[in-house]
Amino acid sequence: MSNFKNTIRDRYKGRGNCWVKVPNDSNVYNKVMTIANSPDGIEYVRHVEREGFAWIRFSKPTGSEDNPQVIFEVRKRGSKIDHPDCVLIINDNQVKDLPLLGNTPVKMQLEINPEDRKKKQEKPLPKRRKTKNSTINNGEAEEIVRQTNEIIKEAKLSSCTELELKEWEKFLKLEGLLEYTY
Repeated sequence: MSNFKNTIRDRYKGRGNCWVKVPNDSNVYNKVMTIANSPDGIEYVRHVEREGFAWIRFSKPTGSEDNPQVIFEVRKRGSKIDHPDCVLIINDNQVKDLPLLGNTPVKMQLEINPEDRKKKQEKPLPKRRKTKNSTINNGEAEEIVRQTNEIIKEAKLSSCTELELKEWEKFLKLEGLLEYTY
C-alpha cells in the first residue's frame, strides 16, 4: 500500500473526521454545488446556503504519489445514505487544508431547519461541598501557579493554515479591529 494513501486516510480517521467542511469561498465549493444542483439535491443545497458552507464525506484516496487525489461523496439525499453515484475526485492539494467538520451532519443538526432543532438541555451544576480547610495558603498558591506555568511552557503551537488566516482576517474586519496602512 502506498504511503501517501495511508497519510491521506489518517487525516480523516476518527468519529466525525471523515466529514469535511467546505467554506463557500473555497474553489472546491463550486465543484460540490455542481453535483448537488439537481432535483434530488434541493434540500441539501438549501441547507448549505443557509449554513454558508457545504459538507462532503471522505471515501478513499486515489491517484499516484506524484498526483495524490481524494474521492469524496456529496451526500445530497441525506448524510446517512450512501451515495456511490455522487462522487467528487479532488486533488489532495486542494482539500488538505479544508477544515474537518468534527462531527456528523446529523449530530450537528445541519440537515434540520434552525427552528426545528433540538435545544441542548443545560445540566445544573453540582452543589459544592464545603470542607473545613477550604483555604489555600500562599505557598500552595505559588506552587499551583508554578505548575501551571510549566504546563503552558510545554504546550507546542502549530502553524495555522491559509484558510485559518483568511477567517481570522475576516473576523478582525467584522469586529473593526483591522486597519490597513499602506
